[in-house]
Amino acid sequence: MPKRGCPFADAAPLQLKVRVGQRELSRGVCAERYSQEVFDPSGVASIACSSCVRAVDGKAICSQCERALCGRCVRTCWGCGAVACTLCGLVDCSDTYEKVLCTSCAMFET
Repeated sequence: MPKRGCPFADAAPLQLKVRVGQRELSRGVCAERYSQEVFDPSGVASIACSSCVRAVDGKAICSQCERALCGRCVRTCWGCGAVACTLCGLVDCSDTYEKVLCTSCAMFET
């Protein structure tokens, strides 16, 4: 029995891999918001936050992994006061209030 032919023939689109870079993202659905968050007014890419990938608005750096942070992702350790990112900061919900602990202080809490 012969193989059945494709019912869509030439109407079916090719399924190729497409490279999506910053240029394509800045022209996409959320182009205006993406451009404002990631690019400076000069058009040069700025440093991105390691946690949320927004443009860094200050000089905050995680004390554990030394990655750049934006103002929204800065967490202060309850034990020592060090700055920690969302990846290095551990949120302790055992008390009435949430406490953020850096990895150094979290080792002593257990």
